[in-house]
Amino acid sequence: MRMAFLAAIYGLVAGIIAAIVLWLMGLVSGLVWSGPDAGWYIFLMITAGGALIAALRHIHDGEDLAAQITEMRDPKAKARKATLIMAAMAIVAVGFGGAIGPEAGILAVVETLSILIGYRLAHSNAEARMLAESGVAGALGGLYGSPPAGAAIAQEHPEAPRWQLYLAALTGLFGFLFTTNHLLPEASLRISLPEYAPIQNGSDILFSVVPALLGAAAGLAFVILLPALKAFLNGLGNTVVQTMVGTLIFAALASTWPILRFSGHHELEAMLEWGSQSGMAALLGLSLLKALALALCLAAGWRGGAAFPLLFIGAAAGGAVLWVMPDLPPTPALVAGMVAALSAGMGKPLAAVLIAFLILGGAAVGPLCVGAGIGWAASRLVPKAEMH
Repeated sequence: MRMAFLAAIYGLVAGIIAAIVLWLMGLVSGLVWSGPDAGWYIFLMITAGGALIAALRHIHDGEDLAAQITEMRDPKAKARKATLIMAAMAIVAVGFGGAIGPEAGILAVVETLSILIGYRLAHSNAEARMLAESGVAGALGGLYGSPPAGAAIAQEHPEAPRWQLYLAALTGLFGFLFTTNHLLPEASLRISLPEYAPIQNGSDILFSVVPALLGAAAGLAFVILLPALKAFLNGLGNTVVQTMVGTLIFAALASTWPILRFSGHHELEAMLEWGSQSGMAALLGLSLLKALALALCLAAGWRGGAAFPLLFIGAAAGGAVLWVMPDLPPTPALVAGMVAALSAGMGKPLAAVLIAFLILGGAAVGPLCVGAGIGWAASRLVPKAEMH
């Protein structure tokens, strides 16, 4: 009962922290992008963000998201200074327009909290690791709006009982929602889709196969591009050189196509409007460019997660079908493409379904399952994807 109580409280605190860090990222983003919406300004701001990240990486290189979660199980092994540097890197990465999600910065702050209080509350190293896992579940359960997804990601190599992680994820969601609804404005990550009434004859499930195949292909493009870009940048020299070269390439792409900035989950409507005028090939190209931008940012040390950008990547790929199938309602195509890209890109179909189901509001359950199945099958074609 003691550990259950601690897990619930720690999950609640982690959910509140997730909302606060997300809000801080929004503040930084608002300040950075208050200037003109011009190509030269976009290039300048992204380059400035890359310079800050390069300087922070020179002090402490840090890890990707999967390594962060692993390290949080042994918070004594990490210095307080290092985790704060990682939090700063992630906030800069999101605020300066990186094509990444906010997960890394949020977990870095929760990791710092684990170092500060984990070994004071816990009676053993095992209990400390359980609390750290509860923090992961609470933070991600709140961020994704899905306690099952947060628990599923936290329990890959669990020490805490599964029910304890679900409890922490549930209280994390409560803390996140309470904070975003009552204390901090505009910190929600819920994605709005066009209204949709399922077709009773099941034809929407059949029509969703092609969008799902395209979304899965785009997710695989990210999985293939990331290690290739990491190897390319690693061969250029130290972390400062790697970060700046990757940043300059990303800045050139984003100044040409500004929609490549940010995670993309708030820009689906703009993407659809642009796609309705530009055509199927343009939307498929946008999907691949976003996959390239995401892989480039992560390879260059812009700390973040891949889940939300993968949703945009899949939406662009799945939405391309609407150009040649105008009678198809947009929501099934978007949902099938998004979930397929997320499943293929994360290599975790169960977590992808749980994330997508609640972030998307449970829209188009049939196409969602089709996307998950095709994305899972596609993920089996390549080595297991890294989680970011």
